[in-house]
Amino acid sequence: MKSAKLKLNKLLFGIFLFCIGSPLFAVSIRAKLINPKKEIAEKNLSVLIFETKKFAQTDAEGNVTLEFPSSGEYTLRLLRDTGIQEIKISVGSEDESRTIYTEKKASAPRTGIVVEGEREKTVASRTKVRYEEIKRMPGTFGEALRALETLPGVIPNIGFGGGANGIIVRGANPNANTYLYDDLPILYPFHLDGLTSVIHNDLIKSIDLYSGAYPANFNNATGGIIEIETVDSVQKTKGAFQVSLWNTTAYAATPTSGGKGYLAIAGKLGYLDKSLGATGLLPEGIRLPRYNDSQIKYVHNFTPEHQIAFYNLTAQDNFAINVPNKPVNDPTSSAFALLSGAKASFGQSFRTTALRYTWIPGDKFQNRITLINFDPIGEYNVGFGSIQGKQYQRGSYVGVRQDAYWTATKFLKVDFGTEVRKFSFRDYGTEVALRDPTNPSPNPYNSANPDFVGRPISIRGVSPYYNAYTTLHFKFGNFLFEPGARYDYIQVTGNGALTPRATASYTFPEIGKGMTVYGSGGDVSRFPLTTNFNAETGNPDLRFERARKVSAGIDQKIDQVWQVKVEMFKNQFTDTIIDDPYASTPVGLNPDKGQWLTQPIVANRPLNYSNRATGWSHGYELLIRKNARPGTRDWFGWISYTWSQSFQNTNLYQIYEGDNSQIGGIERKILAAYFPNSKEQLAPWDRTHVANLIYGWRMNEGFQIGGRWSYLTSIPSRPVVGDDGGKFSNPLNGLTYWNPQYSNNPYTSEYGNVKRGTDFHRLDIRFDIFENYSWGYLNWYLEIVNVYMRKNKNGYDFDNSRPFSATNPKENDTFGTLELPGGTVIPFFNVGMEVHF
Repeated sequence: MKSAKLKLNKLLFGIFLFCIGSPLFAVSIRAKLINPKKEIAEKNLSVLIFETKKFAQTDAEGNVTLEFPSSGEYTLRLLRDTGIQEIKISVGSEDESRTIYTEKKASAPRTGIVVEGEREKTVASRTKVRYEEIKRMPGTFGEALRALETLPGVIPNIGFGGGANGIIVRGANPNANTYLYDDLPILYPFHLDGLTSVIHNDLIKSIDLYSGAYPANFNNATGGIIEIETVDSVQKTKGAFQVSLWNTTAYAATPTSGGKGYLAIAGKLGYLDKSLGATGLLPEGIRLPRYNDSQIKYVHNFTPEHQIAFYNLTAQDNFAINVPNKPVNDPTSSAFALLSGAKASFGQSFRTTALRYTWIPGDKFQNRITLINFDPIGEYNVGFGSIQGKQYQRGSYVGVRQDAYWTATKFLKVDFGTEVRKFSFRDYGTEVALRDPTNPSPNPYNSANPDFVGRPISIRGVSPYYNAYTTLHFKFGNFLFEPGARYDYIQVTGNGALTPRATASYTFPEIGKGMTVYGSGGDVSRFPLTTNFNAETGNPDLRFERARKVSAGIDQKIDQVWQVKVEMFKNQFTDTIIDDPYASTPVGLNPDKGQWLTQPIVANRPLNYSNRATGWSHGYELLIRKNARPGTRDWFGWISYTWSQSFQNTNLYQIYEGDNSQIGGIERKILAAYFPNSKEQLAPWDRTHVANLIYGWRMNEGFQIGGRWSYLTSIPSRPVVGDDGGKFSNPLNGLTYWNPQYSNNPYTSEYGNVKRGTDFHRLDIRFDIFENYSWGYLNWYLEIVNVYMRKNKNGYDFDNSRPFSATNPKENDTFGTLELPGGTVIPFFNVGMEVHF
């Protein structure tokens, strides 16, 4: 009996010891993390309980289960690529469910101390779109990056694929934008087909468009900054595979080191030349673009204070034209008969490799050091009449960049950083250029006095580049003032650019869910690092291109999901680099190195480029936006409208109609240097009105529908007033090449970009069907572009096989419909399947 009782006591004591050392007394909190300022759930976010060193991860709805050994005070660290955010919470003695706000919530009393480690972003001239809103937007062919076309202040660059190899941001040249991937450079955002981006969708977390005086930590853009933020956590092993009519994409990601890090890999292979190119719908001799890209991202958190990240991004594109010269050439049956014998190929690629170390010693300071190797390449080979050239360009650099964020006081935060790069540029071949850049209608078959010239180039060099910036964030109650400045310097030209800028805003929290009045202004700069500045064939004194940007607006949050934003802007563009036939130096090296033994020095060597061009733009923007409620399948969408005007002036000397003065070459150069007489004109990409209506609704687990309607004013163009009489012809087949002529009298109504055509508008819809399984889901989709099959136009097209007449030129048909054999016209469409597991 005693033995049995003793055994029972031992058993009870063992159970007691097990209980006090087991999680039976632990506390479990089922939490939902919400960012009330951004009105979104904090999805797929790594959470570290600092006291226990245990990791957890939120799901796609921001939910996470947190385990604590007992009641008490605990610190949660939210691990982001951009930094670490700390939240202190109180844990009771019983399990519970609660909502944890990751930012200060104005409408509720604060229950804990919130320390913000993530850098705040300016409200002025910035528009954010989230991945879940743009992933399946109609008219983008599943490419989230092309949703930029629908944002206020943006004009799509209509072309093959419906957009977007270079969007126009508030009147700036489409080449004046900078695209960043987690603050790393990419050479171009879209492949040559104009349909697909170089970044895989599943890596994108959000996209920020900065269209005004952007923060000082960004650089090298007089247009806009497009900042692509990628996923900052992976909670479980997953992947995706997608097949469409013109490409195949793949994505895989997995957590590593027990949740302390993750690895994400994505890639894309395009075969438009094998699909659409094999249908016989294209003219003979056209080989559509081929492309591929890849992205690798690896992140590891050694401790909550130390993180490393590795990136490797690549993209490669090429296409070719080889128009056959047939014995019988009929321009009425062959669109390229007049171009028989023309050959051209073009290729571009880039590789961005980076290693990033982030150190966060506390809640008031963080520092980030990034080693970067950026390697962009461009090449072409063209033979078409007098256009004969072959060029290879490579302008790579290695650099070290440092970015720090410091909370100095309760009222002041400071951002500051520096960067050092070493550029290595290589440029060789024969550069094709216009003999007279002011000539609006060069003739490729002009054999008497060719309008195109070939400039031999063989350049190799290195140059250091330096920059530094700082921004001060003063916050007093609801008032925020953010002055900043940046300095960039490139040694090869001995030129630098100091660009100050500032933003001020005041929030009225009692109006709706908050109304913010803001304004910003300042200078930004850009320097295209090409061989334009080399001392042998270019201008070594080129300055940074500059833009002065001013804007003001109101951002009204009506409730948790509705937002109205109105903004006005004006931009002034100066020192823009252009081809300049009059810029020269009295004495210089002979640009043709083949003559260096006989004539190494020449007089009045052309510099070919200058900073003469200027321009300006102004307008206003309206955005009415409804976000989906966090954690629901609510519909979302927005209406954006932009009214703007954009002007430019080359500031080059021109010889106008009626000018019969007899002036020699040297006198003409002197006159051009001091008396430029070109006229200000509308920019060729100007569109007065741009409107977009976006709608999306995930109706249930198995179906989603979306719609997009776009409206664009036609671009301005120069009216054709005649032809050259057909003076030249293609020597391979004898077909006459009729060259258009334009008014050369600035005082007539037909001079300059004054003719607009038919406006553009289009309706696109997309249907998605989801088949859900335990391992993931299948997504079948059908995207129909230009539902009502409108024959949209984009400028005017002169048919060089015919003389000028009432029907030549005519408006140019643009992308949006397909014509089947037999003449049946159908909307352009895309159908595909995507697998997520």
